[in-house]
Amino acid sequence: MDAAPRERGRGCWISSRRLTRRLDESRRFSSSSLSAIFGSRTWCPVCGILIAVTADPGETLFKRYLAANGYDILAYEPDLGTAKRPDFYVRALGHEVVVEVESFNTPPMPLTPRSGAVSMVPRLKAVRNKIKAGAEQLKGIDGYPLVVVLANPRNSWVPLEGPMFIGALFGDMQVSFAPDGSLFFHAGRNGRLQVTEPDGSVHGNHPYLSAVAVLRLVYPQAAWAATMQQSQEAGNDNPLAILREAQQLLERQGDAAAEAVCLDVYETVSETAVPLAREIFVGPHDTRWGVTSQGQYGQLAGPSG
Repeated sequence: MDAAPRERGRGCWISSRRLTRRLDESRRFSSSSLSAIFGSRTWCPVCGILIAVTADPGETLFKRYLAANGYDILAYEPDLGTAKRPDFYVRALGHEVVVEVESFNTPPMPLTPRSGAVSMVPRLKAVRNKIKAGAEQLKGIDGYPLVVVLANPRNSWVPLEGPMFIGALFGDMQVSFAPDGSLFFHAGRNGRLQVTEPDGSVHGNHPYLSAVAVLRLVYPQAAWAATMQQSQEAGNDNPLAILREAQQLLERQGDAAAEAVCLDVYETVSETAVPLAREIFVGPHDTRWGVTSQGQYGQLAGPSG
């Protein structure tokens, strides 16, 4: 049972560092930010300030994923011996995992983007910043696989799949010339995660992270057909434009139109992190990415395309 409200004081949760981190983009109180601090409470137990709380949409999506796969939430914001409180302590098929969910809150991509070139540098930076924020919540926790889960419930314009996302993790893709004139591709040194190079040098951050995962919605075929028809009726005749707008229309409908929530799991290449068991987070629509061979990174399991 929650303690009775106290008088306003210096220990108020509203001024806590965790709330400050949650508000780093909006710079103002929001129901989702308050939810991350107060859970289901309707008042601050220190100040007695009444608040209206709704669940963070990213955390709600992750809860839906856990329930669909029969995984148990052992604790929300558990005390695991550090000053930080990660979002979820989960048991999945006998494996215990600690998860921090980070949601993007920036505006979505316009349905009819302006012509011209668009720099991906700030968008990759946004992804790396979210990984950093999630990793900081997990730092210092020992003995568990530690996973940052990224959610995009507001359809923000950020790259969360394919080579661009892998570049955000390990470094922008670069090409080099071998002495014999052949080309080979490799990651640059501006990625977020720790990487050990063939020469033994190490760069990157967060060696304790086991994986970074992305929540993804799966839509039924009927919903795809309806939005593609809507796109055509809007005057699009280019197949790629029709598909792009149909996808954006679906994403703007959110999880209500989705038949499932799935995870794309990207293993880190850290040699010191606790490995994330490969028999969990393997739902019918989930994908798993990791080292496929010496010096190669790609998809290990799950549907492709």
